[in-house]
Amino acid sequence: MYKQILNENLYDNATSMYGNQCWIFQQDNDPKHTSKEVRTDLQLKLPDRVLPWPSYSPYLSPIENIWAILKQKVEKKVKAMVAKKIKISQAAFITLVEEEWENISDEVVLTCITSMPDRIQACIDAEGGHTKY
Repeated sequence: MYKQILNENLYDNATSMYGNQCWIFQQDNDPKHTSKEVRTDLQLKLPDRVLPWPSYSPYLSPIENIWAILKQKVEKKVKAMVAKKIKISQAAFITLVEEEWENISDEVVLTCITSMPDRIQACIDAEGGHTKY
């Protein structure tokens, strides 16, 4: 499915957005990203355009930090609802996630992005191993 997503969305969209400019594709080491089939496809369609990714560094992407913030906010709300014995339907849960996503401020997103040089340096210093992030 991931390969299909890349084929239907990545290649043509990136080309239309960036044309012949050099751009690099970044993904983490999730097993679906590193399967032999996906790696072969990426190597064929994006030779030398896939950023090598350290095995133990999933938090080098700012979105990972945003997901963690979102998860924390949603868990807090869900726990409060459970404590009040409020039943949570799937629709209510989806609405809750969407509301919490919308409530993440631009400032929080910017902070995650601007922390990247420190995160990358920590990863380099740890030679791709675990960091405080």
